[in-house]
Amino acid sequence: MKSPAVALAATFFACAPALAQSGPTGIGFAQAEEGTWWCRDQDPGKGLACALDKCREEAPGQECYPTRWCLPAGWSGMMTVWLPEFHSTTILCGTTGEAALLAGLKALCDDSPFVTRCTPFAMIDFDGNERPIDGLDWLGPAVKQDDPPAEQPADDTPQ
Repeated sequence: MKSPAVALAATFFACAPALAQSGPTGIGFAQAEEGTWWCRDQDPGKGLACALDKCREEAPGQECYPTRWCLPAGWSGMMTVWLPEFHSTTILCGTTGEAALLAGLKALCDDSPFVTRCTPFAMIDFDGNERPIDGLDWLGPAVKQDDPPAEQPADDTPQ
């Protein structure tokens, strides 16, 4: 007769592959000069390798780099960040919903004094569905006019 501990251990190890497959899903991103690609997976190596493969396939001849891994994937988004001399893509992932994602992207835009403009262009929902973000563009701190207008001199003309 098997002891209860042996039976429990046998049950655990028989179920371990199923348990490993039911864990949270992460998201990996890869970037090249002309784009950003992503894949979702539970394994960081697999997710990033998939994103790199997509990058190499869709941007032949360009250098592809793994740039971000988030676990859990949550809601994710991509945004072009414009600086005076160049632009880059910023990625935010692992947020709890659309509102949190947009607020987080806006905070990233507002955080650098050198940013001139930010253009969010895509979001990926909790289920892995990508959709474009159209018509959203924020001025960055480098061009915002936060200072109050200068006071006008008092008008001494009699009324």
